Amino acid sequence: MRVLATVSLVVALAVSAASAIAPQDGPPSTPQSPGQPVRVPAEPSDLLTHSTLSACRTSAAPVVAAPRRLRVATWNIQAARSAPVDAIAAELQAMQADVIALQEVDVRVRRTGFVDEPAVLAADLGFQHVFAASIKWDEGDYGLAVLSRWPLTEVRRYRLDASEAFEPRIVLEATICADGRRLHIFNHHADGRRAARGTDLAELRGIVQPDVGHGILLMGDFNERPDGPDVRDLLSAGLVDLAADTEANTIGTGRIDYVLADGPLARLASTARVWPTDKSDHNAVLADLAW
Repeated sequence: MRVLATVSLVVALAVSAASAIAPQDGPPSTPQSPGQPVRVPAEPSDLLTHSTLSACRTSAAPVVAAPRRLRVATWNIQAARSAPVDAIAAELQAMQADVIALQEVDVRVRRTGFVDEPAVLAADLGFQHVFAASIKWDEGDYGLAVLSRWPLTEVRRYRLDASEAFEPRIVLEATICADGRRLHIFNHHADGRRAARGTDLAELRGIVQPDVGHGILLMGDFNERPDGPDVRDLLSAGLVDLAADTEANTIGTGRIDYVLADGPLARLASTARVWPTDKSDHNAVLADLAW
């Protein structure tokens, strides 16, 4: 019996040691289980890749044609770990969105087969794209992307300063020449930890505030439900939650994904809805504008 107990103890210690050094499956913000080792904050990445930028030459002539529908979408794709990239592309095609903000995107990461996900998705859709990395991860890069039916005119990444975060966060800003008019969007994935998320969204508010009133969209996964204090504070900057009337969830516990618009674009919005999907652990949010 003592020999058996000794063997069991040795096996248990070996399993424990292996789990302590085993690589994590997700980014460092993934909640840790009790007993797991504390992780070191991830290394920020400077990777910023995009399609060719173009000038947006708007016409001075008045627009006489009826407005077209411009559909925007936001979707946390879980780095294509719940479904392959071609299935993600097919789902995006079914959404019929013209501009798409994506969160949790891998570029040449080992866990997802070293695929450049935004480039492949853009090629499958015939879209333009921009990818801004937040961190280096699993031999590649991980961050945010925007896909657009129309040319990109400007792109920019902002780094946020949440000292309590294990995963440094960013904001991706993109200006798109949509049918000859500038569409200004921001994309963000907030931290899951309360203290870091509060810092994220406060900084995000400061970034977008100067452009509120000039026609902007703010999309992303904010990791907080609409009644949360940090989301309410963000809305107090003059933004409208276009999906406020929907009761559908984007994850099992509620809606944490958003399409927000300032006054000028909110007045163009007609419908917004949650798009159910099994291709990620998040559902997408879609909104239509009369453009």
